[in-house]
Amino acid sequence: MVNYLSMKRFVTRFLTLTIFLAACTRSVVDSYTPIPLFETEQPITLTLSPVPVSTETATPSCGDAQTSLRIMPLGDSITYGEGDPDRGGYRKRLSALLTNDKYAFDFVGSQRSGEAILADPDNEGHPGWRITNIKEAIDMDGWLETYQPDVILLHIGSNDLRHGNGIYVRDNLSVLLDDILIRLPNTHVIVAQIIPTRWGSEVDQKIYNDAIPNVVAAKGPQVSVVDMRDILVKDDFMTLYHPNTNGYDKMAVAWVTAIHALDLATDCLTP
Repeated sequence: MVNYLSMKRFVTRFLTLTIFLAACTRSVVDSYTPIPLFETEQPITLTLSPVPVSTETATPSCGDAQTSLRIMPLGDSITYGEGDPDRGGYRKRLSALLTNDKYAFDFVGSQRSGEAILADPDNEGHPGWRITNIKEAIDMDGWLETYQPDVILLHIGSNDLRHGNGIYVRDNLSVLLDDILIRLPNTHVIVAQIIPTRWGSEVDQKIYNDAIPNVVAAKGPQVSVVDMRDILVKDDFMTLYHPNTNGYDKMAVAWVTAIHALDLATDCLTP
């Protein structure tokens, strides 16, 4: 009898303790507030700030007697001067013509070629480059913002015709001109209808050259065209792709004629 009563009391106390502990546990769980790992539950977003595009305008500086018309020869190996023994290319003759016409000018660019013959060998001629290469470099390297050219002499497309048809090359030219004008809306771009090349087919060359005037006209008064399609003959080439000295001289005459036609150039004459 004693053992039975003792066992009953033990069981009663055990059940009471169990119920008490269960109640405590429920209270703790119900009142628990999770602690966040971060101070805010808002999602974390990484934002890459875009590289700002310069909105500065390249106002011609020739009204000041201490400054010069900044000219950027821009293009591929033809601009660089390949085929000319001293690699002065058309810039050699163009420099002489501008000097003779009493222009105050400065060739600008990150490249240098023709140092042996040119006092100012700066240019942006890049052998082997296509239109897309030039646009990428403008975006990445900031040539326009660095050199602030008043005039760009653009002869480009020869290498492109090796890889694409005339319509494709035309469209890339249009995009390049838009990029230039967005960055420097007061810069004047003279676009050449390119000299003959053995790259690509004659049909695609014709398509591209014939399209250039319409592309230029759509860009507004800051862009003009110079026709170089027929100014060179077979004897004016050093290689299948590059002019010789005589051929480059003919290109220089075409360039200086186009520069003469610019209104801004009248302020760039030395006294």
